[in-house]
Amino acid sequence: MDVKQYLRQAYWLDRRINANLRQLEELKSLKYKISACLMTDKVQTSGIPDKTAEILVKIIDLENQITADIDKLVDLKRDINETIEKMDNSEYRLLLTLRYLNNKYWEEIAVEMHYSYRGILYLHKDALIAYENVCTPLHITI
Repeated sequence: MDVKQYLRQAYWLDRRINANLRQLEELKSLKYKISACLMTDKVQTSGIPDKTAEILVKIIDLENQITADIDKLVDLKRDINETIEKMDNSEYRLLLTLRYLNNKYWEEIAVEMHYSYRGILYLHKDALIAYENVCTPLHITI
């Protein structure tokens, strides 16, 4: 895994957490719909309570997965930030922080740092080389 892939892990892990959070909300909504259906019918047909239990198990499993992913993300971002802070060049530090810890788009970074789009990409290339010289990344897989 190269440095760029290592740094991008935080972005993809954050996206996975957000997707799982949306899925969790959908499952919770479904659970409430089933519960409301049971309350209005006041008749429990076979299979409905089993569906509720299945959904509850899925909710718990997904919550556990989200918690584990958040722990990984916090550890990964801490490691990335500690390494960025070891770099001498303040422009490199800012660029890498904006891109890999704040998940900003290149256009946003260019405007914030007063660079052209192409200029920020060149600066990024140099910043990755400097980052690689400062550390050996932990290989935390997502």
